[in-house]
Amino acid sequence: MTIQINDPWFESLYRTEFGANSTKFLETIKSLLIEKNQREKRIVALLNQYKNAEISIGKIAENLNISREEVLELLSKHNIDFVDYSWEKEQKNVNAFLSEIQR
Repeated sequence: MTIQINDPWFESLYRTEFGANSTKFLETIKSLLIEKNQREKRIVALLNQYKNAEISIGKIAENLNISREEVLELLSKHNIDFVDYSWEKEQKNVNAFLSEIQR
């Protein structure tokens, strides 16, 4: 099988990392695409769990090994409503409220 590559970077990668072995090159690309597809399915499943209130943003982040901010970006990208809630902010709000009513 002959592969024609018009990009110098890909051409260099193909020759140096794969020894111009088209089978190895294509199998690697196929494997990467399968991994990406599986990750996308996992993301969708986790986001559906979040929509059904079965999992938290923190658990999604932990499961995908990404930051909380990245999870919020995913939720936004998938048009899923969320509340950007942090315990520290809520504590400040409660403390401010308690200070106000104690006056």
